[in-house]
Amino acid sequence: MSATGKTYYVSPKGSDGNSGLSLATAFATPQKAATVVQAGDTVLIAAGLYRGGINMTNYASGQAGKPITFGSYGDGPVVIDGSTAVTGWTQVGGSVWQATASFTPIAVVVNNVPLKQVGSPSAVTSGAGNWSLSGKTLIADFGNTTPAAADIVVPNNKGDQTVVYFYDNNYLTFNGLTVRGSGAAGIWGYGSHITVSNCDLEFNGKAGLNFMASPGANANNQALYNRVHDNVLLNWPRGNNGFAQSGGGWSGGLAFTNSLNGVARGNVVYDNGGEGIISYGSGGGAQTGGTLFEQNVAFDNWSVNMYFDNQPGDIARQNILFNHPMDTSTWLKPPSAGYPWNQLYKFNVCLMLADEQGSSDGTDGYASLEGTQVYNNLIVGCRIGLRDYSEGRQASASHGLKNTLIANNTIILPVNPLPPGSSTYTAGIQLQNNGGNNVNSLVVNNLIVGFTRDEPAVWSVGHGPISGVTFDHNAYFNQEAEHVLWMGFNFVDKYDLKQWQARLRGDVHSMFQNPILAAVTQFGSGGTTPYDYRNAEPETDSPLIGAGMSLSSRFTTNLLGETRKGRWSVGAF
Repeated sequence: MSATGKTYYVSPKGSDGNSGLSLATAFATPQKAATVVQAGDTVLIAAGLYRGGINMTNYASGQAGKPITFGSYGDGPVVIDGSTAVTGWTQVGGSVWQATASFTPIAVVVNNVPLKQVGSPSAVTSGAGNWSLSGKTLIADFGNTTPAAADIVVPNNKGDQTVVYFYDNNYLTFNGLTVRGSGAAGIWGYGSHITVSNCDLEFNGKAGLNFMASPGANANNQALYNRVHDNVLLNWPRGNNGFAQSGGGWSGGLAFTNSLNGVARGNVVYDNGGEGIISYGSGGGAQTGGTLFEQNVAFDNWSVNMYFDNQPGDIARQNILFNHPMDTSTWLKPPSAGYPWNQLYKFNVCLMLADEQGSSDGTDGYASLEGTQVYNNLIVGCRIGLRDYSEGRQASASHGLKNTLIANNTIILPVNPLPPGSSTYTAGIQLQNNGGNNVNSLVVNNLIVGFTRDEPAVWSVGHGPISGVTFDHNAYFNQEAEHVLWMGFNFVDKYDLKQWQARLRGDVHSMFQNPILAAVTQFGSGGTTPYDYRNAEPETDSPLIGAGMSLSSRFTTNLLGETRKGRWSVGAF
């Protein structure tokens, strides 16, 4: 019930001719409620499937202390589906069925499982988990179910579709909704003080959630405790629609675009066909940055699990980021097909700090990344744990790690090496050669664990001391090799810790020693089950305990939110 305005109700049994002011006189669609709500009103939506969406354009905004809220009534899932129902299925044979589609599908999802698109209908066989389109005939393998019994989502190819949309609206809350089936975005719009919480954002062609910006109009938006998965279906199977060749251009699953003071907290973001959680862009001269990503779990996203690009003052803390070993059966073509399919292993980074020129409005030399803080994160199983990156001539000329803090992270590299012919490399932390652009940055109290001699703990692409970046009190370990601290690119020098300290002229209080973690090799298991973070905790006899430096002026807790007391330890725990 609304404490500040009216409460409207929506039900599959309702009618848009009703008043909407009680469950007995409920509206039939959330969109009808959108046309009548005012600041302080609440819309309670009963369980059911609602095709269409919510478009707030030209309708009311909330106010401070009086938001407009769309939420679930509480009697079951509320599914707002932007896809068109496909009906008239006929059985071809076994578990294969076909129907006529009145539109061009980009994906077929059966009981929450995206099927793999194949070019020929003849490849759609019982148990294959495939679908194909021939003319207007859609053919799909339904496995152990039937079209009559299955929950089916078939998004279209409309690149401008959005299920929940707002434009120049402020103080809106969307809580407890499932938003799916868009050809493009699930929730997408322009506004400030927008909260999306406890929602399932799934099976959309592009982003599950994207806070966009017109000048000055994307501030203080929040994504809280949502599940964001299997979006960017344009890139499903992996490498579809030219993404294997292009190496970019996909959406993020959960995105803040040209955002100011955004918050993503407690979200679980996985299996999206682009980045996982991303905040990027300096736009139109408006202030951006100050984004906080905390207490999220992001894993198995296509390219990068978490990404800050061309913004100042962003923070990533207390996140768990990981990738399982890559399942090449989810690729459009196998690595054996050659280029570019043998290159797809490179799309496997946990956290990236970047200045992409295309994300800039031209200010700050096209490089606005500054004041970034990355601490108390657990980073596991990615080809690169944390990557420093720039793109574009002007951005690269200005990019650097400026007043950046990278501290108390636990980075565990892939337990199993990349296969021969994967055409890429691994690194715990990879730093570009930024010349003299790095300023007043710290890399301290981090633990980096590798398993093979080809997994450097740190790889600095330049040679010699890294100007503007101080390393210290880190812990490195690799069970196969000690020379895991690398410098250079075309000609790489591989150093042990003493050689590294001499060449770097720093990192003097760091160690190369077995960290004695609970069960670190468990992070090599395949499949889709989330890893148990406790396997990365140090045992009571770990040399990490008490070996760090205090950063209490910056932060005081660890990954678990516990207060760091006494002598600080190395790593996230």
